[in-house]
Amino acid sequence: MSAAPSPKVETYRIALAGNPNVGKTALFNQLTGARARVANYPGTTVERRTAALRLERGPAELIDVPGSHSLVARSRDEEVAHDVLTGRMGGARADLIIVVIDATHLQKGLYLALQLLELERPMILALNQVDAARAGGLEVSAALLGKRLGIPAVSVSATTGEGIPELLLAIEAGGAIPTVLAPISDADAQLLAEAQSALRAGGHDGSRGEAAYLLSSASSARAALADDLADSLDRLVATAATRGPETFGRRLIAARYVFIDQIAVGVVTASGAAVPDRSGRIDRVVTHPAVGLLLFALATIGLFQLVYTGSEPLIGGVEAGVGWLQEWLGAKLPEGALRELILDGLVAGVGNVAVFLPQLIILFTAIALLEDSGYMARAAFLLDRPMSRVGLHGKAFLPLMTSFACAIPGIAAARTVEQPRDRLVTMLIAPFMSCSARLPIYTLVISALFASAQPVLGLSAGGLIMASMYLLGIAAAFFTAWLLKRTVLAAPAPPLVLELPDYRLPSLRGVLTHVWSQSRAFITQSGPVIVALSIVLWAAMSYPNSALDGAAKTAVEQTARLAAAGAPEPVPEEELSAAVAAAVAHAEGQHRLQNSVAGTLGHAIEPVIAPLGFDWKIGIGLIGSFAAREVLVSTLGQVYGVGADEGEESPVLREALLRETDPATGKPRFTPLVGVSLMVFFVLAMQCLSTVAALRRETGGWRWPLASIVYMNGLAWIASFATFQIGTLLGYA
Repeated sequence: MSAAPSPKVETYRIALAGNPNVGKTALFNQLTGARARVANYPGTTVERRTAALRLERGPAELIDVPGSHSLVARSRDEEVAHDVLTGRMGGARADLIIVVIDATHLQKGLYLALQLLELERPMILALNQVDAARAGGLEVSAALLGKRLGIPAVSVSATTGEGIPELLLAIEAGGAIPTVLAPISDADAQLLAEAQSALRAGGHDGSRGEAAYLLSSASSARAALADDLADSLDRLVATAATRGPETFGRRLIAARYVFIDQIAVGVVTASGAAVPDRSGRIDRVVTHPAVGLLLFALATIGLFQLVYTGSEPLIGGVEAGVGWLQEWLGAKLPEGALRELILDGLVAGVGNVAVFLPQLIILFTAIALLEDSGYMARAAFLLDRPMSRVGLHGKAFLPLMTSFACAIPGIAAARTVEQPRDRLVTMLIAPFMSCSARLPIYTLVISALFASAQPVLGLSAGGLIMASMYLLGIAAAFFTAWLLKRTVLAAPAPPLVLELPDYRLPSLRGVLTHVWSQSRAFITQSGPVIVALSIVLWAAMSYPNSALDGAAKTAVEQTARLAAAGAPEPVPEEELSAAVAAAVAHAEGQHRLQNSVAGTLGHAIEPVIAPLGFDWKIGIGLIGSFAAREVLVSTLGQVYGVGADEGEESPVLREALLRETDPATGKPRFTPLVGVSLMVFFVLAMQCLSTVAALRRETGGWRWPLASIVYMNGLAWIASFATFQIGTLLGYA
């Protein structure tokens, strides 16, 4: 006889709520360690962070609720915070709410705390940064504050770990349901009571908080309710409007602030000599309109150099590791399609994921340090005015600067932009920045076609051309932002409303936890997409597996032997055999590529790209570069028969490009005008599947990534077409 199944144990849900910049995420990391799961809330671009919490009472889940100043939402983040705390998002409501208040800004955090009290759910108050308050000469009594609010209160420091054991004990005890609420007039109390009764009759929990929210919000908040319930609440709103010059919502806000003043009396006392206001003294320099911008420029350049150059040795190590793995597996696996799939598809795809990790890790570390230290808010303050001219937020600048190294970490860095539409615009324009993957293309074209060009005003032509490509990308990004903010993502230039937190020393554990969680999210969510798309592209460039016929192979062997015979010194037979084998392998690779699906597509798209000055061979390169832009160089090496291992500095590849002629006219095929047209195309085109995968992850679907592909490639075609056709009319063809 089988044993009866054990009853399912329900997970205890704990919500961590508070204002932005109160150390809520640092406290989350202290409680959970590095076990966080990062994703987006369904249907939003708001980050959702959850983690299992080990409790003696049973399985528990801690939810890091988006930072919010109020439960009456003014932004998408606050809307999500309200829906999570009230159970409108994610199903069941939280069993326990931990409200986090910054002890150095007590009264500011109490407003949200009073709103949470009105939800009538079990609560705990975590008074964070008590160490910073003591350093400022203040002592904050958590016991007195908790007594006045009617809930347990614990003094903690998320940076040092002070008070964390006591907070865990309070969590085990389950907190307490609040009984203390802000006093309001009898008339308003009656309105709330009637609204609560109507909600309970309609199957809702009917807390004072829910009733206050619905009576204080716009009619759209009540539209989702049943018609009869919505009508009842609308009538109560109309009644409330007749009971004074102020709206019901304003009267409730005023009552809460009066109550906050009463609660705070005696809670904060002087504990001794205060440490001088270091943050204020630093801000006089850091936020200065001229000096502050100069310091920010230096900090940004430093971050850019750190991400770009600091990651080079690590990227080289990753590439060497992937190369070693391919060689090791190549020696173990038998020849055949499976071997090629594993080496050139799967392992190469994994390499495409791993190669971005050094940049991402450095970026996430730098951003965590800037945020935790308090500098990020100052940078947003400084840059808000220039960015607002194209409808963007001050916080959009850092993601764009980061994208000069790589658009993928730049897109990830856009999470610092709070407003969803501004965050989306920032992500959509980040790929216009000339990333490091474009540099091999610029280098190849400039070194092949402009190396002998005369300097202009003492400056090299090649350097000026490369700088113009960077400027073109910046101009396209700002034009696109201006266009989006006036069309499909229309919204007024967002006002910058933020608090400048005190400067503080970042927590090493918090920084490492942040870097680990963000990197793991990239690997688990973007990684599979990148690998899958890399395999698809490899298959398109490899099949059908067309081989050289006997006559063609013999011709290649004879050509190689004739070339060796013309050498100044006799070539040993062993070297001659190796050279012939290499020539045959190159020819077979070229033949296979030309007749593959990608090669067929190259011929098919030639009518579309011919007006840009491109032929089918460049067309194959364009298709191959969808895996990553820099793949164009190795693809052209294969197409022109010099080998995929020839890089952008290769004189062999440059000479092969310059020797190529148009069969119809006999003129050179790869002219300076074609080279400029090609660079313009790559500045503006979306030629990177990894970036597409990052956009899909951050936006939560394929709608915006596909729109970005269409828009950027369409803009690239138009700009490249104009470049080539105007250049031809001016006689530069």
